[in-house]
Amino acid sequence: MIENLGLTPALLGSLRIPATAPSTPALTAALSGQTLEATLEALLPEGMLLRLAGGELLKAQGDLPFPAGSTLALKALPLPEGTGIRLQVLRATPPPAPAVLAPLVFGEAAQLLARTQAGSDQAPLAALFRSLIQAGTAVAEQPESWLTWMKEAMKTLANPAASPAEAPFHQLQAQEGTGWFELPLPWAMGGGPLRLWIEDERDASGAEATPTHRVFLSVPFSALGEVRMGLEQRSAGLRVRLWLQDPSQIAALRPELEAELKALGRPVDIQVLTLPPGLPDLRAMAGASPLQAIG
Repeated sequence: MIENLGLTPALLGSLRIPATAPSTPALTAALSGQTLEATLEALLPEGMLLRLAGGELLKAQGDLPFPAGSTLALKALPLPEGTGIRLQVLRATPPPAPAVLAPLVFGEAAQLLARTQAGSDQAPLAALFRSLIQAGTAVAEQPESWLTWMKEAMKTLANPAASPAEAPFHQLQAQEGTGWFELPLPWAMGGGPLRLWIEDERDASGAEATPTHRVFLSVPFSALGEVRMGLEQRSAGLRVRLWLQDPSQIAALRPELEAELKALGRPVDIQVLTLPPGLPDLRAMAGASPLQAIG
């Protein structure tokens, strides 16, 4: 969700009020230079329904990329030759997100880290956090440290007793065979979180024998920048995709990586790709069913 889109009016879009539409005091005031405040009430086949600050409803022609419930600040401009009024969007604010979706919308890493550091009601995770901090950054080179921390943090986020705000969200996702987690990294304090999306896909008949499992994660590294990984496990083998800002940085490690994956005893298809600049974070990709980002 976007608190304040911060874009130019031309990018935010505009609507049109035809000359045949009845005028209102609010529109008249807006034409004289006042900002028109409105709520996007509903999407109509031929346009949009706005509720003005005074409560009156106004039908406008056109389309805007904002969900119903968004509040808009509009500037009214007369169209040429008296053909109507153009309502230029100056600012758009989305409606409040449902509380259960807060972990997806606002993230959960910072809140989990704060509770873990307090250590009162999350003794197991707090103890693990302290041990990782005391061990120093060298633990970041040990895969078992990552695995242990990720598992325990995910269990904590899904535990209603330890994470009353986040657990309902994760329980709903589990019913769909998906999972979204945003985890702080003890050895990278002050850095970005690890973002993780998990999904299971079964065939159309609902067979249990050959499910497809996918995991997508995004990790910020001090030397490599953001690294994204996609893993897809199915009966035919394992597909691995790595996205880096500069793929040549791991060229020397690729043979070792391929050998380790092939040691799992199944066919492996691995590709190292360039991460395009300005790509939305992994949170923007979560939610599709199934999420087709492996390629």
